[in-house]
Amino acid sequence: MQQVELITVHSPKSGEKHARPRLLVQTPVKKPKGGELTEDQHAFNSILNTIRVRVEHCIGWAKNWAILATRFRCDHLIYTDIFRTIYGLVNLQTQRWQATKAANSA
Repeated sequence: MQQVELITVHSPKSGEKHARPRLLVQTPVKKPKGGELTEDQHAFNSILNTIRVRVEHCIGWAKNWAILATRFRCDHLIYTDIFRTIYGLVNLQTQRWQATKAANSA
């Protein structure tokens, strides 16, 4: 079992410190020059791609909101609140999309 590494995050608003798990970035396995990928490597890439496509869709949906796609001209104190609001709406849209997809496949 892999040990989860924790990092300390400081909240500027409340001044509190929280321990959060460190995020790990994983990249697909590249085919070696003149060789082929093993079945395990193909399976790993497939799993990673299913996660990656959902992330890419969410980023695209967030960019549909013009405030994120253009230069931000408002007071920067509200920037985080606007981001959180938009990403909350994107999360809601993602949940609706997944529910519709699940209902159509059943």
